[in-house]
Amino acid sequence: MRIIEAAAEAGASGYTFSTHPINLQILAELKRSDMLKAGFELNPVLPYAQGYVRLANEKGMSGLVNETLSKLPVLDRARTVIETGFSALKLDPIGLMKSYLDLELQPYLNVKPEKSGIRSVLLHEVVTDLCLGLRNVRMLDAFAQHIRERYHAKPGFVTYNLVRFAEVFRQAGLALEGITIMTPFNSIGYQMSQSRQSCEDCLSTLDESDVIAMSILAGGYSNLDEAVNYISGLPKLSGIAVGVSSQEHARETFAKLTGVVQE
Repeated sequence: MRIIEAAAEAGASGYTFSTHPINLQILAELKRSDMLKAGFELNPVLPYAQGYVRLANEKGMSGLVNETLSKLPVLDRARTVIETGFSALKLDPIGLMKSYLDLELQPYLNVKPEKSGIRSVLLHEVVTDLCLGLRNVRMLDAFAQHIRERYHAKPGFVTYNLVRFAEVFRQAGLALEGITIMTPFNSIGYQMSQSRQSCEDCLSTLDESDVIAMSILAGGYSNLDEAVNYISGLPKLSGIAVGVSSQEHARETFAKLTGVVQE
């Protein structure tokens, strides 16, 4: 909580987080403390794939379902069970996807600080890039529509292949307008597929999307000053997602990053 507060005071405009149980506790405490300024936005990334695997290994599939459902209020739990059951009976993967998204996201909406809105809900790169590889654009489009219609938030996608993402969307005739794309950008091309140059070229064509840079430190290879120098030269970035580990680290990091991009 103190790290998030320090980051906000130093200029961070939001919190990007996985749906790990500890983040549920953090948001609940932030709501009780009322320490965040108005306009501090939340960007959840889901599903929390590692958590599902761990729970399934520890408690089996029935234990996984029971523990996940236990996080919801009674009425939300009943609705989710009914909707998921109908989708399973109809063998409807889109319906199942929507139900599980709701199941995972709802507890965080229930405890989020009142001053903080949901700016974007982002699909985890494991799912995004799997769909890209299979060219399953129907699932990606259904996710985007569901986030817009049910939560009135901007749909987002985390991907390690920005070029492929834009190519698949355009070939399928899907709009890139009004979506968030979180993807690596750093000076050595770390995690930038197919190459740094191809990702930079692709970024220059994305007038209609919000592109958030991540992995700007290249896994620790670059220092913050090098990262800022590189990011400052990129056009059309709308945000930067970066991890911090202490209050002092947060203050130093966001003091240097504030003003580097438009938002």
